[in-house]
Amino acid sequence: MIIELDGIPIEISRKKIKNMNLRIYPPDGAVKVSVPLRFSEQLIRESLASKSAWIHQQRERIRSRSVAEECTFATGTTVPFQGKKYLLIIEEHHGPAQIKLHDELMYCYTQPHSSPAQIQTIIERWYKQQMQILLPNLIQHWETIIGVKVADWGIRKMKTRWGSCNTKAARIWLNLNLAKKTPICLEYVLVHELIHLLEASHNKRFYELMSKFMPQWREYEYQLEGRML
Repeated sequence: MIIELDGIPIEISRKKIKNMNLRIYPPDGAVKVSVPLRFSEQLIRESLASKSAWIHQQRERIRSRSVAEECTFATGTTVPFQGKKYLLIIEEHHGPAQIKLHDELMYCYTQPHSSPAQIQTIIERWYKQQMQILLPNLIQHWETIIGVKVADWGIRKMKTRWGSCNTKAARIWLNLNLAKKTPICLEYVLVHELIHLLEASHNKRFYELMSKFMPQWREYEYQLEGRML
């Protein structure tokens, strides 16, 4: 069940619990509430209304956070990729910069005396390349299922969102940091943005469409939000 509070869609789940539990999740401040089975809709609305100011305050705080985390790119540090963490090994050579994975190791081949910032650029460029390999087939697959068509898409670093959609231009952007997450998280965000081409707002219809096309989206959202790498 979805209840709107001052324009904020709040997902309500009835459970065998004694008290109401309210959680707000990054990066967009999604609000989810678990309530006892005995709670009426009126009681739920009254309880949420009493917490309205706090909900708005916490959502703004969470949405202002950056989803990107700083990483010191040096031999011996760990680098996340597709839900796993790799031990970074920097190898100096005179050929082109490249990244290679072997077991739990990530080898970064770079020019001698490369700075941490240069190492970061190499790794982020590789992240983007890996996403560009995955996305064309994923986009085509979900366009067919959902019944939409993307005019353009891109990958860039974002501070507060995992993705965005310009509904008028049918253009979507995906956060470069999704390369760090499991592939299903990337797919979940892609579906989320594609559904905005059918419904621009995060309203009841939007979440109904999410459940229709990706029934396990809440599980994937938890993976994305609950295991920040």
